Amino acid sequence: MTQSRSRNIASIACILRAGETLAEAALQQALKLAAAHDAHLAVTIAIQHLTQPYSPLWMSLPAGLVTDINAKSKAKAAAAADIARDAARIAAVNIDIQEVMDQGGEAAEAAVRAARSSDLIVVDQPDAVMDGKAVIFEEALFRSGRPVLLATPKRAPIQDVNKAMVAWDGTSHAARAAGDLMSLFPQVKHIDIVSVLGDKDLLSAQPGADLARHLSRKGTHVSIVELSRSDGPVAELLDGYATKAGADLIVMGGYGHSRLRQFVMGGVTSEIIRHAGTPLLMSY
Repeated sequence: MTQSRSRNIASIACILRAGETLAEAALQQALKLAAAHDAHLAVTIAIQHLTQPYSPLWMSLPAGLVTDINAKSKAKAAAAADIARDAARIAAVNIDIQEVMDQGGEAAEAAVRAARSSDLIVVDQPDAVMDGKAVIFEEALFRSGRPVLLATPKRAPIQDVNKAMVAWDGTSHAARAAGDLMSLFPQVKHIDIVSVLGDKDLLSAQPGADLARHLSRKGTHVSIVELSRSDGPVAELLDGYATKAGADLIVMGGYGHSRLRQFVMGGVTSEIIRHAGTPLLMSY
C-alpha cells in the first residue's frame, strides 16, 4: 500500500446507490484518496427495496412483481460490490462493504452513521433536487457533523489538492468548510477566496481578508477574488471561476437559506451540487 505522507485522512466513507447503472464517480474518487492517504475505505451500497402493496383482488400479481424487483435490486448490489472490491484490490486499498436496503430512509441513515466515524464522506453528484443521491447527500451533510465531498463524473478524481477555491460569504458554514479543507488537505499550496458581490449583504459578514490572513499564517498562498452578481447566476459564476482558475476543489458551506426555500425557489447550493464541474467539499 502507498506510503502515507500524513494521517489527516485515515478513514473515508463512500455511499453508492445500486440502480440500473452504477454511478462510479464517488467510488473512483474515494479509492483515489484512500490510496493516496493510506486510508481505510468503508463503502455502503444502497439497494432499492419494495414492500408488497395491499391488493385483495390481485394479491398474487403485486407479490410477484415486488419479489422480482427486489431480486433484481439484490443482483445489482452484488454486482456493485464486486466492482468496488475489484477496484480496491487493484488500488491496494483496504475496504469494507455493506449493503443497505433503502426502505424508509435506511440508506440515508447509513450515510450518517458512516460519516460520523470517518474523516470524510464521498457521494455521487445528484441528478435532481429530490433523487435518491440528493437525499443521501443532504442527510450526510446536515446530520453527520462531517465534511462531504461531492464527486462529479465531469472530471478525473483528485488525489491531492494543490489549489482550492473557497466560496466565501462570511457565514459559520463557510468558515467551517475552510477549516475542514485545511484539516483534510494541509498541503494545499494556493487558495482563492471568492465572494460574489450583490448576492448577499457582505458588508455585515466576516470579511474575506480576515480569512485570507488566517490561512496565510498556515503557509498557504491566498488570493482574494470578487465577482459581480450582475454577471450571471451565482452558482455558474463560482463553478466557472473554479474551472478557469484550475482549482482542484470548490469549498463552500451548505445552504445559506432554509432547505424549504431552497427546494421551492432554488438557490446557489441546490444549483451547484447538481451542476458543478469541479469536486465540491461542503460542510454545515
